[in-house]
Amino acid sequence: MITRDKLIQATIELVADNGLYDVPTSKIAKKAQYSEATIYKHFKSKVELLIEAYLNIKSNVDRTLFIHVEGITDPTKKYYKIWSNYLEYFVNHPKELSYYQQFSHSTYMNHIIIERGKEQLSSLTNYLTENIESGFFRDLPISFYYAYAYVPVLELANSIVNAEIQLTDQLKEEAIQCTLRVILNR
Repeated sequence: MITRDKLIQATIELVADNGLYDVPTSKIAKKAQYSEATIYKHFKSKVELLIEAYLNIKSNVDRTLFIHVEGITDPTKKYYKIWSNYLEYFVNHPKELSYYQQFSHSTYMNHIIIERGKEQLSSLTNYLTENIESGFFRDLPISFYYAYAYVPVLELANSIVNAEIQLTDQLKEEAIQCTLRVILNR
C-alpha cells in the first residue's frame, strides 16, 4: 500500500472510531506510521485529506457496484444486483460506512464536493441515465435516485452493522422492492 493510501485508510479508521471532528493529523500520522509532515507532502491540508478519503470510498463503491452485473440484461435483475452489491460493500466495510455517513452530514460537504462525488460514481450515474432514457425508470433528477434508492441502503447497512436487524433474504427482497417501486416508470 502506498503512503497516500495508508494515510487515507488511517483517516477513515480514526474517523469511524473517534468522530470526524476528533481526529488531529498527529493521530492520523501515528496510525499510518508516518510523520505528520508526510501528510502535508501528499495533501495540502487536513481538509483535503478528509475530502480525498470520502472520494476514495465513493470510487471504491463505484467499482464494487457492477461486479457480476455484465451478463445481466433484465433491468430489474440488474437493479437487484447493483443494489445488493452496494449494501454488501457497506456491510463488509463498516469503517467506510461510518466515515461516509459522517462526512456526508458534515460541514465539509458543499456543492463542489457533491459534484466531485458524482464523478466518482460515474458508472452508477450512467446506469441510471440509461434506464431513465429507456423509460424503465421515471424521468427524475439523478439526485432523486440517490435519495430514494441508495440512501436507504446506507441506513439498512448501518442497522445491520450495529446488529439492530438481521438481514435475511426476505428482508433484502422487501427492501429492494420498496426502493424499486419508487423509481420504476410504471
